Amino acid sequence: MIFKPSIVARMWDTWLYYHGGKHYLFYLSNSLADVRWDGMSVAVSDDGVHFDDHGPIIHKADDAVWLGTGMVWRAGEKFMLNFSEERAGIQEIFFAESDDLLQWTRLPDEEYICRADSRWYHDDPTFTRPRWDCIWALPREEGDGYIGFLTAVARHGPAGLCGTAGCVVSDDGRHFRAAPPVIETGVWGDRVEVGAVEKFGDRYYMLLGVGSAPLGARQRSRLPAGEGGMFVLNSESQAGPYVLDTGQAPFLSSSPILYTYFARFYRCGDELLLNHHTVPRSGHAGPEDIYFSPLKLVQRDDAGILSLHWWTGNEALKGREGLVVLEGSHLYGLKEDACSLEAGQAQFSAVSGGLAILPAKYDTARGVILEAEVTVHASDAAISGAGLFVEGEAVNEGTLLFAQSDGRLGVGRYDGYAFRPQDGKPYSFTPDEPARWRLLLRDAHVELYIDDEHIQCFTMDHRPGGRLGFAVEAGSATVSNVRAWEMSL
Repeated sequence: MIFKPSIVARMWDTWLYYHGGKHYLFYLSNSLADVRWDGMSVAVSDDGVHFDDHGPIIHKADDAVWLGTGMVWRAGEKFMLNFSEERAGIQEIFFAESDDLLQWTRLPDEEYICRADSRWYHDDPTFTRPRWDCIWALPREEGDGYIGFLTAVARHGPAGLCGTAGCVVSDDGRHFRAAPPVIETGVWGDRVEVGAVEKFGDRYYMLLGVGSAPLGARQRSRLPAGEGGMFVLNSESQAGPYVLDTGQAPFLSSSPILYTYFARFYRCGDELLLNHHTVPRSGHAGPEDIYFSPLKLVQRDDAGILSLHWWTGNEALKGREGLVVLEGSHLYGLKEDACSLEAGQAQFSAVSGGLAILPAKYDTARGVILEAEVTVHASDAAISGAGLFVEGEAVNEGTLLFAQSDGRLGVGRYDGYAFRPQDGKPYSFTPDEPARWRLLLRDAHVELYIDDEHIQCFTMDHRPGGRLGFAVEAGSATVSNVRAWEMSL
């Protein structure tokens, strides 16, 4: 939503390294739109919001089919980078080094190559190709050297349920060798991917990417159509085993398709952040742009459960503030005598439901941020609620983000008559208590925060037409303190 490549054609997985007061954004890239991932690129920012693209730093070898994701760490006086390459269906991991994070030199393959060990890792899994991809390297907590975690498929376990977090160890942070997996087999499908591992408080947390769940691994989904996203595992020990806490919701989950993917932890000074990229409706190979998304703050509660929140650094996204005139709102499905539209505050009521659309038209290609206090009042209806509306190219039709009295926030298409949720998250509002809603919108990509907690990322199935508004169903809601900014991108 906030950055896309200007030198290469497209981007995919992202990871960051903070050094010297600057944010270095590394990303998997396609040199041409119609080729598979064949390189890595870097962009640099002073504030974590506005990035300058520096272009490619690594390109795959000529005999490799494609190049896979990596991570950056420091070993001695050098910065290190790993990446995978596939040949004849087999992934192997290679390395590069740098003095300044911008200029990288590939290290000799023969000396530095890291391969899976067939004692622990599968060379012919049931539902995927062999995986050996993307080392997340950390200094060892106990003893010298480094430990790394990566995407792999275990040799031993039930067919189709051998997805695991592989492990590697190193004495110097430059030469890595395989070690046994750190996730028990029989729990996750073959196609899970390891995103990152970091310590937070007294525990280590692992991000495990799940695009979809096979038969036998669907029990963790909270939604009928399945649930993809980044599942958060944890361990008391850096070396594992890593398990899922039943009280821990996945990060950036979505259903039935992914709207974001492959989040990574980003250690930025004293803060632990999360980074990820958008996923178009057509997927990674479609014609739509793929963006790096705004960074998110990771918080931990007393029970050790992690959650995502608004990062204050994203305030730099707010550019020129626009005028918001509530009393000029266009009402659709709402009766004027049941609504009060005043400067600074509006109240909407309906037995059925409808929209109040702001008169201004926003530049959604540049990006817009809308904030408002939304109070959903108590109602006796079987289901009621209120939320935000993003109009599409057709008048009074678009996308609703709707807080419902059944304890869910639904998001999906509103066709001017019916609301058809395409995704949703657990969210319970307190009747008659105001909540601060924050909407980020650029092109077809939406992010929603309520009281600074991240609720939803979503890729709409239509282009925005430029108008925003509010919606109410079977009750009443008050909207106040509405502000809007164009993004400063």
